[in-house]
Amino acid sequence: EPERSSPTEAETADSDIVEQMVVTGSRIRREVSDAPNPITIYGRVELDLTGMENIADVLRSTTYNSLGSYREASGYAWGQVSLIGLRGLGPDRTAVLVNGRRVPGNPFTGTAAVDLNSIPMSAIERVEVLTDSASAVYGADAIGGVINVIMRSDYEGMEIEIGADRPTREGADAEHFNITVGAQTDQANMMFTGEWFKRDVIFDKDREYSSVQVTDPEDGTLPVLGADTYGVSAGGNTAFLSDWSKSLQLGDCSAPGYIPVQKPFSIPGTACGYGYADISAQTGRLDRVSTFLTVDYEWLPDHKLFFQNQLSRISSFGRFAPAIGYIYNVPADHPNNPFDTSAEYYPKNADGTPKGFIVAHRFVGHGNRDTDAMRIEVDNVLGLTGLIADAVNYEAYVRYYRYDSSEESETYILRSQLDTEVKSGNYNLANPLSTDSKNLDAIARMAATLHRDLLTDHTAAGISVDGFSFHLPAGQVGWAVGIETASQSYKDDYDSYREAGNILGSAGNSSRGSRSRWAAFAEVSIPVLDSLEVNVAGRYDSYDDFGTAFSPQLSVRYEPLDMLVLRASWGEGFKAPNLGQLYRERSESWNPVRDTYRCAALNIERCPNNQVLNFQGGNSNLEAESAESFNVGLVVKPVDGLSISLDYYQIALEDAVDSIGLGTVLRLERIDALPDGVVVRRGAPTEPGDPGRLVSIDRKFANLAKRNITGFDLRLHYNFDINGGYWGKGSLNIEATKLEEIEVTPSPADEASDFLDFKGHPDTRATLKGSWTYNSITLNYTWRFIASHGNYGSWHTSDLTAVYSTPWEADVTVGMRNIADEPPALSESDDFGITEKRLYDLYGRVPFIRYSHSF
Repeated sequence: EPERSSPTEAETADSDIVEQMVVTGSRIRREVSDAPNPITIYGRVELDLTGMENIADVLRSTTYNSLGSYREASGYAWGQVSLIGLRGLGPDRTAVLVNGRRVPGNPFTGTAAVDLNSIPMSAIERVEVLTDSASAVYGADAIGGVINVIMRSDYEGMEIEIGADRPTREGADAEHFNITVGAQTDQANMMFTGEWFKRDVIFDKDREYSSVQVTDPEDGTLPVLGADTYGVSAGGNTAFLSDWSKSLQLGDCSAPGYIPVQKPFSIPGTACGYGYADISAQTGRLDRVSTFLTVDYEWLPDHKLFFQNQLSRISSFGRFAPAIGYIYNVPADHPNNPFDTSAEYYPKNADGTPKGFIVAHRFVGHGNRDTDAMRIEVDNVLGLTGLIADAVNYEAYVRYYRYDSSEESETYILRSQLDTEVKSGNYNLANPLSTDSKNLDAIARMAATLHRDLLTDHTAAGISVDGFSFHLPAGQVGWAVGIETASQSYKDDYDSYREAGNILGSAGNSSRGSRSRWAAFAEVSIPVLDSLEVNVAGRYDSYDDFGTAFSPQLSVRYEPLDMLVLRASWGEGFKAPNLGQLYRERSESWNPVRDTYRCAALNIERCPNNQVLNFQGGNSNLEAESAESFNVGLVVKPVDGLSISLDYYQIALEDAVDSIGLGTVLRLERIDALPDGVVVRRGAPTEPGDPGRLVSIDRKFANLAKRNITGFDLRLHYNFDINGGYWGKGSLNIEATKLEEIEVTPSPADEASDFLDFKGHPDTRATLKGSWTYNSITLNYTWRFIASHGNYGSWHTSDLTAVYSTPWEADVTVGMRNIADEPPALSESDDFGITEKRLYDLYGRVPFIRYSHSF
């Protein structure tokens, strides 16, 4: 039963969407009110009243984004993309559609997750959120639910809009400009929307919870690193003995950015720390130009040719502090060695000569690590749609989609050159900011500019037909059948420096692959009684790289009373492995691990923590994830204008793909349960029962985990007249999600754990919206709530928006988001604030203004 989420019924355009149409979650055209699955619709009016300038912000703030999702972040491999994940299952288990067609995954993530930033807000007519698994209708990735963005298509005239956000905290200033043009004739209509949107960077130093924070001890000693500091690392310029038993500051620790501290990593001594959080950016800069064009031509009565084009060009910027790295085995006689090499504490070689020392060093002479990216996304759809014999609807389409991006990152360090420059004395280890020509030349030789190129090419075609026939006593049987095919290629190419592991301050390995698939689906809606409808759907998917899957779904809608609807659904679903998980190239690394398997076999009580050679990469032996979902609910309409719904849902996910940790590998080896493609290599046994010393490990992605998520959704929508309409119209909308269980089994070697209320796993999210319209004025109030979790307290914010419709066909919108300037919830157990960026708005109080004019 779809739930309307529009603020009033006064908008004719919004009320029109209850006409017969294809509703998300079904291929059969019907009235929205007859849909058997839980669907929430956000109309254009409500989207405008949020005051938000992109659809990513709107969807992330909904209660169905239960555990939050990745937002624009500076300096990370995923860059300035913005994702949404329904039901806490992750963004690559949520299908995102535009006009009912799946959007391919983003190459930055290497997953099925879709970057919402590329969708122009001004071109959106409505957004339908299906909070039920839907693999039987849409195939892979719809386990958590479906987001269907419906674009505007029927518009005549011209509209321009300009607006700006001006947060009261530093950073995140935003501006946008939109233009929409539409024209119609007896046989054709065309609409074009162009949109420019820009949002500035937020630096960590501009938020009290993420800036450098230092508390000086009352006894006059230096602050203890990690205990008295936040946003500070030991890697400013700190020397360590080769056995890590003592530390000392190296060079002058009064230069900008350096902070004297003590006990780095709990090692006795002093350190020259570095306040990296006063340099790094929390979110990056985003500059987007997007266009959407749709053209319909009625070449015969009831038969249309349509073309749709979406184009986005996004440039972004992110910043990390200067690169940090360890310089090992610096010669003991190096002129910058701060230790007394003749002292008893100084480690010696077997021949009595002093050993080299280690330096944790920040390469401030090279400058900040800045990353600039450019992304271009093009989506073209050409198709036919129409009605045959006044009874059968059809649609056929072909599609070409391309996502092309390049990324450049500056001021990184070549490992191969570093040792040479340090040991030769060319690089001034004690004062990297020295302007001496010898030091500047060494910096130039050590510096590296990094590159990354990403590309997704996607072609698809499909045909579907639907209608009503086969008269039964209770009515006609609805049906839909169709077939679709698609091919996709994907690449994520890193520069040769990182491929070879030759860079300090960055890592990454390339990935590329391709796949083709085809699918056939069918659905039937059977009116068993006047008040009872049973809907059966099934879909068969065939992939050329992992196999086939069949997804069934059964749903029931029962209306025993005019005021009451009962609904239930059951389904099975799957998620195909991501191309990055299958085909990521092999990379080498050394990581510490305790060989608990061998220690147990040899009765070694103090199991050592040694580095082991391991190789990470894709796993071509991955299988599909599988899921079973169940939803049961009711909708009550006790009086006109009031609708209350309550749904209980359960999703059980098995064979979830995850990156396998070294400790998990050894636990699985011990019980003889290593996944396909994961290999442990050991040396020869030294005695009976000895499995042999660790030589190397292949740790690939594997089908490891299980998840079981249960919860409730509550929706209340009430539209009413005030004093018979004399004082206008009002509406009240409440949405709340209550999670009952988040049970996770990380691997077959682990016990199940309930993550509910743990850090990052709040059990409740809620939204209340109240709106009042009187003549030409509309006021809207929104309250959002996220419950406490882990050591984080509860969080709530309030937004207020006012719209004035002028006599000259214009709307003036002013408002303020987060009126009380609530910061993100901070950990109550830490002396310094740390927040969960996936869950909370980072912008603070945001006054905004918008002016739109129709011609």
